[in-house]
Amino acid sequence: MEWKDVVRGLKGFWNEYKRYKSGLLGLVMLVVLAFMAIGTPLLAPEEACRNWDKLQYWEENPSAVPPAWVDWFTPARLPGQQILSPSVSKGEPVWVVKDGDPVLARPVYITFTYEFCYDEIPDDVKLDVEAYVAWRPGARGLKPASLTITVLRPDGRAVTLYRNDRYVGSAWIEVSTDSSAREALTEFAKMYDTPENIARVRPVDINPVRILFSEAKPGIILGQAPLLRGTYVFQVYIEFYSDKDYFESARLVVCGAVYGPLGTDIYGRDLWVGLVWGSRLALLIGLVTAVVSTVVGVIYGVVSAYAGGLVDEVMQRIVELVSSIPLLPILIILSYYMEPSIWNLALIMGAFYWVGPVKTVRSMALQIKEEPYVEAARAIGVGRWRLITRYIAAQVMPYTFAVMALSVPGAILTEAAISFLLGGLAVRELTWGKILHDAREYVLSGMWWWILPPGFMICFTGLAFVLVGNALDKILNPMLKR
Repeated sequence: MEWKDVVRGLKGFWNEYKRYKSGLLGLVMLVVLAFMAIGTPLLAPEEACRNWDKLQYWEENPSAVPPAWVDWFTPARLPGQQILSPSVSKGEPVWVVKDGDPVLARPVYITFTYEFCYDEIPDDVKLDVEAYVAWRPGARGLKPASLTITVLRPDGRAVTLYRNDRYVGSAWIEVSTDSSAREALTEFAKMYDTPENIARVRPVDINPVRILFSEAKPGIILGQAPLLRGTYVFQVYIEFYSDKDYFESARLVVCGAVYGPLGTDIYGRDLWVGLVWGSRLALLIGLVTAVVSTVVGVIYGVVSAYAGGLVDEVMQRIVELVSSIPLLPILIILSYYMEPSIWNLALIMGAFYWVGPVKTVRSMALQIKEEPYVEAARAIGVGRWRLITRYIAAQVMPYTFAVMALSVPGAILTEAAISFLLGGLAVRELTWGKILHDAREYVLSGMWWWILPPGFMICFTGLAFVLVGNALDKILNPMLKR
């Protein structure tokens, strides 16, 4: 066969395929999925995928906030995520008394400026200050540094959020959870609220971030005071007491009320990362399962038809036995006891999915083996294996591609179901089913952005292969040709 014959055949196939609009739609959907799978590192960082289960990696992100585009459909302006860089300056050394000893203090002033002009408060405010401090427990002649964090509000009032006279080089402060910041803001609110409101509020109901961004008037401790818009200046003051000490870095993270294309989960993980990297694994497990199961099923069906007699009867009883096994419970049990891996899960599914095409392939092979050219090949001494592969199985191959395409959705749905039920016990990798597993306890909490996108992508991927598979089936299966 020459190349021009191949090209002519492909053109004829494409002209036939174009007649099916649903097949074209499925092809476009597959192109989108392929782009996501191939371009995954460009759409979302690989580092984020590797650290999906390391919750410390996501501590800068807001927790359980909707996508950024939600702001377009709400009348209120919602703050987005901002990471602010500081303005750093050094003061003149000055003699002070530290732990009863006179020491030369070397001050460092770090300033962050944040413009608050929104209708909702940020999810949180987090500050990271890193420095090198030479002092160690038991060291002589050295002193730990001191660190003070103060916020200057637009109304001119200042609140000292954090103070540490034994700062040893690392500080991570979250206004919503840090005990010093909560206490400072609670005391600030009590100065301007009524005794009745102070008596009514429970400590667990106090929102320190709300207090920080509210006007200093009655209702502030209950979260009922109006928001205070304007410029907030966060001032970090460090005193070093050794010439070996030095400032390294600082950053202020204002966690928005919205985040990214798909928002975050309860742990602050970017769900866009999960959706994009999950597409690669969904296609991988679907295609691997479909290829393994279809190839095994086609070979099994052809061999059964060619052998005939008692061998055929025994092989068909085996097919019926495997088909009667309840698939999902068996897969769950095997996935639980085997090492968590996407490859193990794909091979387990392939070991049970192969029975799908056997009956149809066998019926086709029974007709093909009676064709004159097969009888002629047998008469001239063509080997049994060559007869099966080159003369019978080759004629079944067009139908095989349709079966593969139609097998992918079932594999993806099964993987999603197992990952949803077992989570990390079934697969270590990041999949859509694993995302849904993590979201199962928050279905009723209104976090639709955690549940709908992976569910939609599972349906989208399955529909794409179904549309393409049905089109191929109509073209390649003579029984369905119109």
